[in-house]
Amino acid sequence: MTVEAELDFHMDIKGLGNNLVDRLDALRAVDPIYWSALNQAWLVTGHKEVLDGYYGRLPLSSVRLPYLAVAHLNAEERAQIPEVMSAPRHWLLNMDGDEHHRIRRLIQKAFGKPVVGAIRPDVQRYVQETLDAVAMVDGPVDFVEEVARIIPARMILKVLGFDDTLIARLQHWSICMNTTGNLNVPLPDLIEVDKVIGELRDLFNPMFEERRRNPGNDFISALVTAVDEGDTLTDEEMFGVCQITLIAGHDTTVNTMALGIAELARDPAAVATLRADPAFGTDKVMEIQRKAQMSTFMSRVVAEDFDWNGHKLSKGQFVLLCQGAANRDPAVFAQPDRFDFARSQQANMAFAPGLHHCIGHLLAKMVLGEFFPAFVNRFDFELVDERLDFSPTMAFRGLEALPIRLTERKPH
Repeated sequence: MTVEAELDFHMDIKGLGNNLVDRLDALRAVDPIYWSALNQAWLVTGHKEVLDGYYGRLPLSSVRLPYLAVAHLNAEERAQIPEVMSAPRHWLLNMDGDEHHRIRRLIQKAFGKPVVGAIRPDVQRYVQETLDAVAMVDGPVDFVEEVARIIPARMILKVLGFDDTLIARLQHWSICMNTTGNLNVPLPDLIEVDKVIGELRDLFNPMFEERRRNPGNDFISALVTAVDEGDTLTDEEMFGVCQITLIAGHDTTVNTMALGIAELARDPAAVATLRADPAFGTDKVMEIQRKAQMSTFMSRVVAEDFDWNGHKLSKGQFVLLCQGAANRDPAVFAQPDRFDFARSQQANMAFAPGLHHCIGHLLAKMVLGEFFPAFVNRFDFELVDERLDFSPTMAFRGLEALPIRLTERKPH
């Protein structure tokens, strides 16, 4: 067996835990474009190579869902999950070319600075109320359940026009929907995803009708009234936008908060640095994201045979652009294992640069920028257990639980 073959591993996010970081680092050191026989996919871990993949310089297609999840199923099994087979067709992150540009152009206003500015006071209140609640807890706190899931859930539900009564359902929806980015998902899990998509359809379709009759200044109204040179969004396209906004806008922020706090709990010097500087800008948020590595990869499908740095990629093969590993490439980020809040974040890939740059990045940065300084300045915190309890989601890493001890700091 060659050295390269010995480095191969199953992409078992839950089982690997933070060992995933070392495994991907080892692959990059040998070859930043690596064919994984175990995963039947190319693992791309070098910063330059991931960047090339994101910027559309190569024949890589974003139209890969649900095929990544259902590649192992036969026709009869796929017939049992009609929503799973059809709904992803209208997700922005699952589009190429003119169609992607068209949808992005129509919806960009809904994710703009006015929307972010309008909800910031609500987010500040959600942060305050959540931290007040955990400050009253005697004993360890499950940070995921009692903090990380609450703030982004309240925010995204508010943006979409719902109230806090849906928080528990949102958690279930997120867990189910995020499996669509995994490789070869078991059929029972996909059947549950199919049910969730149906639930969400029943939730959103009446809202589209209501906002057509009575448009306001909210997110759904912005979608309903979006017009560009006479072009508008169909109901199915609006539903696609709302699904991704509800799930991705919630879960990625939850995971960043949890993994970020886990990393900071292990590095008191980094926490002290944050506390010493009252200006908690976007670069600090981005450095926490880089270190936490919530974004594991974004998948692509080879659209036509091509040669990439001496590797022959074949049409139909899967490519995993590992932005978390790219954010640890020592050729770009010196001493990637340490927090450096002074480093430039120009090369940071947390929000996927290029054609599919995260359209909700302003909203995510605002929420994280409100949360992290409020939390680290109010509490001293430590992990109850150094072993982190990872969820099985592949593309975006998260924690199922994070027990921590909190001590409220005295005002200075």
